[in-house]
Amino acid sequence: MVQVNIQDLFDNSRFPRGISLLPVLLYFPVGLVLAVLRIFIGLHVFLLSCILPKASLIRSVVLRIMCSILGICVTQKNQENRDLAARVIVTNFISTLDHLAVDLAIPCMMPSVWDLPIALNWMLGYTPMGVKEGRDVLIQNAKRHCQDSSFPILAHPEGASTNGKVGLLKFSVWPFSLDQPVQPVLVRLFRPRFLHVAPSVLGGRWWLDVLWFLFMPYTHFQLRILPKVMQYDKESTEDFTKRVQQLMAHELGIAATNHTSADKVEYAKRTLVRQQAHVSSPQTSRKELYPTSHGPASPTATPQPVVETRLNTMARQVKEVLPHVPLDVIRVNLGTTKDVDLTITNLLEGRVKFTLETPGSRLPAASSVSPQASPSPNSTAAKTFSKSPKDRTLSLQERKKALIENARTKYKEKHGLST
Repeated sequence: MVQVNIQDLFDNSRFPRGISLLPVLLYFPVGLVLAVLRIFIGLHVFLLSCILPKASLIRSVVLRIMCSILGICVTQKNQENRDLAARVIVTNFISTLDHLAVDLAIPCMMPSVWDLPIALNWMLGYTPMGVKEGRDVLIQNAKRHCQDSSFPILAHPEGASTNGKVGLLKFSVWPFSLDQPVQPVLVRLFRPRFLHVAPSVLGGRWWLDVLWFLFMPYTHFQLRILPKVMQYDKESTEDFTKRVQQLMAHELGIAATNHTSADKVEYAKRTLVRQQAHVSSPQTSRKELYPTSHGPASPTATPQPVVETRLNTMARQVKEVLPHVPLDVIRVNLGTTKDVDLTITNLLEGRVKFTLETPGSRLPAASSVSPQASPSPNSTAAKTFSKSPKDRTLSLQERKKALIENARTKYKEKHGLST
């Protein structure tokens, strides 16, 4: 597997920067009117998809025409590779409407992850297969569908969308556990060159993606059908899955990565925390530099207390218990845990690595320290500076252990815990 940074797999912004944004702004009024008109046309498309038989030629032709009006065009390449014996179709995942594009070209059914009415499931091309009940139930229902239904199963084994430019997420094994040959289909998406609008973004909503599809002049889905792939004798399901992933990545000219859909969720959470911290940080700095007071100013008026963020308040609480832990380390861990007690536990148990802060390197913000203050009786400072590196290392370990014990004792006393 090729090593690819996870941030390269997704678009964080839907719009370009700089001069490339100008065409989008100029087109915006036209796109807005177009989107409103297409919303009403889309209602008729859903109605037709529900009324007409799924396998009929009339439905395929009518829906293609109606979707073209909606700005969704679908073309196929290498149709001679389509094998009706392949009961499972797997594709890469680059947008919310990938399954619609594939369904227009190859009528199929996709396992539903939502609890929708039967009619709505049918219109959207979904079928309930017990996804929420676990993988075993899903595989069992999918095998039954392959035996009883004439429509193949469509699966996005990546489990989450990417920008399709750098790599594929690691495939889930369930579509390859059905004892069926697999038909890979490569999905590419093209839009007007002068309008650089990403089809999906990190943390975006599916309905927003659909609205931007209606906003664009057109979106061209190009489907390239690869020959069916069968599992070798004595080949494990994991190896079969990896082989198909590498085949599709090679044909797309991108990398097959080990990043999973769960990694995308964690990366999205970290990105959201950083964005919130970036937004709140300038506001906090302005409040600290320029505290505001209400009412007329007077020589005897007392300044209003500075409004601080909840994160800074929690960081000070941790700092009171663990004064030798750098404040930056505390804030970073609090951004993940959002809990004072859990952060203290992480620091005490060594789950967070940090360099001990010397007593004089940072002064508490809420109190003044007298230059003649006597040293703390629990001070862990070294009595002498040893010339031997080995002795200095041992001394550091002893002082660190003593510091942790002092902090644990102080924490228990503060919260009234039994020793």
